[in-house]
Amino acid sequence: MMKLSAMCSIKRTDPANSSSNNATFDINDESERLHILIVDESCHDNTVIKEWSEVYAGDRTGNNLSRKRRIEKVPSLMRRAHEGDNQEYNPRVVSLGPYHHGKQELQLAENLKHSILPKFISGSGKQFDDFYNKVLEVIDDVRSCYVEGSTSDYNDQEFAEMMLLDGCFLLYYIECMSNRRLEIWEFVHHMGMFAAKYILSDLFLLENQLPLQLLEALMSERFKEDERGGMIENFFAVMFAKAPPPRSKHSISRREDEKQPLHLLEALRTILLSNYDEDKQGIQSSLLPSGRKELPICDVKEYIRSSIRPVTELQAKGIQFKRSNSVSLKDIKFNSKCFYGQLSLPPRIITAQTKTIYSNLIAYEMCPSTPNDYGITSYISFMKSLICQPEDVRELRSKNILINCLGNDEEVVKMFKDIITYDLQKFGIYDEVRKDIQNHYNNKMKTWMAELIHKYFSSPWTVIAFIAATSLLVLSFLQTYFTISPTHH
Repeated sequence: MMKLSAMCSIKRTDPANSSSNNATFDINDESERLHILIVDESCHDNTVIKEWSEVYAGDRTGNNLSRKRRIEKVPSLMRRAHEGDNQEYNPRVVSLGPYHHGKQELQLAENLKHSILPKFISGSGKQFDDFYNKVLEVIDDVRSCYVEGSTSDYNDQEFAEMMLLDGCFLLYYIECMSNRRLEIWEFVHHMGMFAAKYILSDLFLLENQLPLQLLEALMSERFKEDERGGMIENFFAVMFAKAPPPRSKHSISRREDEKQPLHLLEALRTILLSNYDEDKQGIQSSLLPSGRKELPICDVKEYIRSSIRPVTELQAKGIQFKRSNSVSLKDIKFNSKCFYGQLSLPPRIITAQTKTIYSNLIAYEMCPSTPNDYGITSYISFMKSLICQPEDVRELRSKNILINCLGNDEEVVKMFKDIITYDLQKFGIYDEVRKDIQNHYNNKMKTWMAELIHKYFSSPWTVIAFIAATSLLVLSFLQTYFTISPTHH
């Protein structure tokens, strides 16, 4: 096998036949010369080339990016990876914000927004103008949250009206869900059951987000302070089928600036990865630390050994699975005991919306101005390694770790398989868990004892069969012994 070398040099060349949006790099190592053409449709004025040069030189890492956080669009490379099927990224029934506004196939929800607006306002004791003027107060900040140029077709009046309709629609839906109000059926009556079931997944599309600053402004007009506190958290609690957290006057969108989510999708990610050590470095900073000029050596043997085995294979090696008490994705722990190991996993409800939500969370993590720990991508990569066949799902269901609402276990396997993780960082924040599992797996004494227990003591019938076989063996031995050496009286 060819040994990968870290002694690489990179220089940029500009072939005459390349366009201004393309960049060509020569990569030289000890044995080969590679000529790579990088094409990026979004690369203008050599901005991307400059950024990559700075990253390689150690002047730019994931921790010192000063780019303003925005509601990003799905990277074009990710869309192309789905081979034209972008249903996971495009809204099916409702658009929120400017990116998909005005699409003909979404007009049914637009009509519903106009009927929901007066119902949302009516409970406040205020007038339409109060809400409209409140939106105008933050309109410049809200506009700046979107990709430059995406709102230029709207003047302030048009943009404020769109934000008001979309924001009230979203908050009305959240209020109905978080308080389990019967008004949620209004969406079904207006749109039909088939269309209404896609509303929830549409709320968590990367390109379908509203700034939480806008939602806070609207909630301040509609609700009293003690009524609006924790409303978004209650909404998430309903999603996870958990008891709502204690009521607080501070919602998730009112945290200190450096930790405040920009939109609902980021707020979901914040809750999923709650209590995660934010000081841990992500892939960008660990790839080329500041000041380092050489590329890291790729340990192919270690990469192959790092793969986590499926559930059924780990179970055969004495690794048991346990449902953790937290919904946080960071709460994955492994404990190695004398003759067995225990892997604790957070519970998850698998629904028709799960694939869409996780795909957009991954798309969010792939954007340039977002957190670089890749927590959601790491979790999906981890689960994809554990779940390879229906038997793996069945075992996790038996421990109440997975709650399958899709119908059969094969669909769960297919769902995880279809979520693309791009193999970035492999298991990322779960790397220590992976190492602990591998160390337990490599311990021959523990695995041999576990295999013995799994084979002969996994059920009452195997125990009975083992005792019967052992008794038969002992009786045969005694019969042979007394035949060869009869007792003399």
